[in-house]
Amino acid sequence: DGSYICSNCVAKVGISNGYTLNALKSSSIDDIKKRMEYVENDIKENSNRISQFKSTYQVGGYIWFDDEHKWFVLPRGTFTSKIDKSYVFKYQDLVDFEVLEDGTSITKGGFGKALVGGAIFGLAGAIAGGSSKKTKQVCNKLQVKITTRNIDRPIVYIDLINTEFKKDGLVYKQASKSVQEILSKFQLIVDQLESESSDTNTSTSINISAADEIKKYKELLDMGAITQEEFDKKKLELLNM
Repeated sequence: DGSYICSNCVAKVGISNGYTLNALKSSSIDDIKKRMEYVENDIKENSNRISQFKSTYQVGGYIWFDDEHKWFVLPRGTFTSKIDKSYVFKYQDLVDFEVLEDGTSITKGGFGKALVGGAIFGLAGAIAGGSSKKTKQVCNKLQVKITTRNIDRPIVYIDLINTEFKKDGLVYKQASKSVQEILSKFQLIVDQLESESSDTNTSTSINISAADEIKKYKELLDMGAITQEEFDKKKLELLNM
């Protein structure tokens, strides 16, 4: 009635990191209906991606990649990793990524950002190189923070360590190796997307340039400065550039 919303509709709205309860309270009835429609479509699309997902590269049970469809997903499960209740992100959703150790940023990467080389070859080296202070001998929390373009999931975390482990121990070394693999894969994805974007922009620029040239020759044709045959020949040359 414009004043209250039932619990069923609140569930359909989908309160999330990107759409909070405060956002709901300040929304109009039309906004709420649009939001419900968006959430419903998003759920259907995600279910479709889950059914089609084909893992081509995995980093343990932390993150799986589908290079064929250009998707990635963070599986769930304590003993067996599954994606049936996970959200499948598109590669183009990726904005940047960051390694956090005990809340401290070690390295970042993403569009327009050069990944710190030290992180690829060893987290301990990156930490030591990034600080003059004595490096801690233990790690309590190790995460990869992922920033996306998804309005409901703008930030997601991959937790690799959640309790104290010595840095010279096997657990930390294995977690570090997994982080390196994740960073390398993300950087390859970013490089590919940037390359594709550059190719598209170049192609678009060429097409616009050809269209401008054809327009100029059409004006010359209309003025009687060139013949129809000359115009057709030049147009064909420009279109085949």
